[in-house]
Amino acid sequence: MTTDNGATSFVFNPGDSDLGLFDAVPEALTRDVEIGDLFRVPGGRRLGRLGRLGTGLGEGSLGTGLREGSLGQDLGARLPGHDGLATDPPEFPRLDDPPILWKDPLLNEGIFWVDPDLQWPPAVVRPPVPTSAHRRDLTIPIAPRAVPTDGDLFESPDGSVKYALPRYSLAFDKIGVTDEPRVVIADRDGTATLMLTFVETPSPAAGPGVAELPHVISVSMKYRVPVISGESLVLELPFPSVRLDATQTVVTAEMPLTTPGLRQQVLAALASLEAAVSLVVGRGVTVGVPTGETLEDGLPGYRQERLLLEWTAPPLPLVLSEAQRERLGGDVGGVRPMGRVRVPFGGRSHSYWQDPARPERYYYLPDRFLLARLASAGRPPALRVRATGAASEDAVRVTMEFSAQPVLQRERLEAARPILEQEARAKGASGPVRLEILPDAQPVLRLALPEGGAPSSALTERPAADIDLELGVTHAETLGLEDFRLVYDALFGASLSLLRGEVRVGAGGGTPDDVPLELRLDRTAGDVLALTPTESSATRITARLVNEIESPVRPGRLVAVALCGDRRVPLRIEGLPGDAVLPAGEGVDVRLVPESPLPDGGADTIALDQSDAVAEPDRQAIWALVFDRTAQPQLTRDVRVEAVPALFAGPPGDQVAVFVVVVERGGTVRLTETELTAVTTVRVPVQPLLTGAPIPPLRYRTETLWQSGGVGVSGWRETDATILLPMKTAPGTGGA
Repeated sequence: MTTDNGATSFVFNPGDSDLGLFDAVPEALTRDVEIGDLFRVPGGRRLGRLGRLGTGLGEGSLGTGLREGSLGQDLGARLPGHDGLATDPPEFPRLDDPPILWKDPLLNEGIFWVDPDLQWPPAVVRPPVPTSAHRRDLTIPIAPRAVPTDGDLFESPDGSVKYALPRYSLAFDKIGVTDEPRVVIADRDGTATLMLTFVETPSPAAGPGVAELPHVISVSMKYRVPVISGESLVLELPFPSVRLDATQTVVTAEMPLTTPGLRQQVLAALASLEAAVSLVVGRGVTVGVPTGETLEDGLPGYRQERLLLEWTAPPLPLVLSEAQRERLGGDVGGVRPMGRVRVPFGGRSHSYWQDPARPERYYYLPDRFLLARLASAGRPPALRVRATGAASEDAVRVTMEFSAQPVLQRERLEAARPILEQEARAKGASGPVRLEILPDAQPVLRLALPEGGAPSSALTERPAADIDLELGVTHAETLGLEDFRLVYDALFGASLSLLRGEVRVGAGGGTPDDVPLELRLDRTAGDVLALTPTESSATRITARLVNEIESPVRPGRLVAVALCGDRRVPLRIEGLPGDAVLPAGEGVDVRLVPESPLPDGGADTIALDQSDAVAEPDRQAIWALVFDRTAQPQLTRDVRVEAVPALFAGPPGDQVAVFVVVVERGGTVRLTETELTAVTTVRVPVQPLLTGAPIPPLRYRTETLWQSGGVGVSGWRETDATILLPMKTAPGTGGA
């Protein structure tokens, strides 16, 4: 079915299920909100990502036939390909308006912008923390795994009904002796419109008695566009209209070619192998997925997820024949490259890449990346440290993994907008300038790391880093013990050069663009404070301001605004000294005094700018959060135990028969007059070494066995030596 309420138009295929529409499609789909709020690509890294800015083209975006002018053509559910960090981030609801950006320097997770004219600070809307439930309590189909694919078999909570998700392949027609894809350009109310037709094809999981999984359908076209340097970027064009026929098996996707440049670019891409055109059909589904948690009664936990399962329809790449291209418009030349406009701001020159087919669209880079914080309880740093066992300190290897998030300055883009608009108008654009994060730029992480235990300011490329300019940087670096100590200290500000880095983007040709990377624990990306109102009146709000993280925080200058419908009422914060320091987990009661009386209904929410807040990192608390103790790595040391013949002598008529030396965390050795040496292996935890603590001393004791049958036991002795001498004790002596 197709729904159009004046704000949203989308296509929904209920299949042959008895599920109601809104069991599978949230009510929010009928309101003026982002589809990206509703469906995400499964398997995505769950570190709070930066929501799409502008129109959100790029890897994984979702276009579901939404009408231009309300939600716009370009909807997204962008997620990268890693599991396991935090919560789904916010989205931005209006695409025709100027983009709304996170205020530098803190990227506040859980913030939802509602109006492009809303001045800083943003409105705080905490995303709910997913909780596990019993499978029997869900009313939606159940996925077999946490990261399902469109080839999986789903089933009802009680297991009585099986579901499969269909795929949609491009339709082909017989033209003479040639099979041609059903790709046409038709007139729609005076506008040339690209139309594609898809037919439903069975899922690999389909079979007798298997029902069709209800789903929302989206279609987009991806193609590779060159840049002046000879490199290329992947752009994505969502189809704003997606319709099902009466049989619910044929899908028609339409894209208005609103400018001659867009028509020329699309036809040129469809004629080029190098453009590598692909058609992506997204299916938005609402399913229950296993969480991996075990509930109190021992049963596995599940939670509801809205996922976007993508399928690239064959053929890949899609290249039209010369005859078909002639019917669609003839020879239009090659795919035009993107240009680059440089605009100075804040002492730096910033690049903006211009879409040749839609000159009002520009792509840009973040201002910098900051070490992220997770959205889980306590908001720990997005940092993990793992060590391996070894036979010596020199052989110890430590892996440090981190995630950093992008930070953007609204002021920078606002300053660039008039220049970009002038460039767009010069190329024939009439619509408003739209700004998006640069997609698929093949960026490279360059990082300053120590060498051989000595600091180094040289930047070296780390090709294994996972980088998405919109979502962030994730990287794991394996270091020797001394190098790790230097790097870890640098997180606390011990070095101005170590861990200094940049994300280098060379997509525009000429001089590359470098986005700074700052890995410090005093200023991170993400909220560190929570403000919870307790009482409210027209003239005053009382609230509790709490430090959510593990380290003390200096709130600095906080700015609060009450959002009351269309009104933005500044709030004066009272009760918080300018030099206040909030200990970890502690809070303070504050008063928020509105500049003008609040309406009878009070404030809808309170926006808090905490960009001036600075943490005072607690080394011990942070170490407890970031060190992975599951492996329990050990350092092994060979310890030699030696005796001399004279040590076996005793009083007349007696002598030592055997020394039994017991080494703590090691083995037991026996020495006799004929075997005066032995070696044992001692194991000590690696963890203390990582933070610079010395290796703990060896502890050992000796049992002296006399020929007369007597036994003497020494006390425990500590030593830093690696050669141990037995301690001879007289018969009957007891150790302590």
